[in-house]
Amino acid sequence: MKYEEYIVDGNCIVRSFCRMFNYNSLDVSNELDDICREYNYTYDDIELFEEYLKRRNMFKIDYGKDLLVKDLNLDGKYIVFCWDKDNYYHMIPVIDNVVYDKNKKCLDLYVINIYK
Repeated sequence: MKYEEYIVDGNCIVRSFCRMFNYNSLDVSNELDDICREYNYTYDDIELFEEYLKRRNMFKIDYGKDLLVKDLNLDGKYIVFCWDKDNYYHMIPVIDNVVYDKNKKCLDLYVINIYK
């Protein structure tokens, strides 16, 4: 797994979707806000980003358990939802085995879900 710095305005969800779909942060934020209003979600709801991904034909896939991000080998385009033992949750895009995020700390997070 390789790492490349990627920084845009917004939280990790906005940043991930901007990189994954080549969108700007304002458009991503606006659509997430629309989904929140439509379903009465908040930005903390996993259903929010799953609905956003569903609208782009990305769905949860099976993977091994107890994996760290750095141990993944993902060719293609993926969104990885991950966390650490201190209850820090994070989302990152992975494209052709490259993680795009603001820093390398994400490589040591545990995988919760992978979306393709």
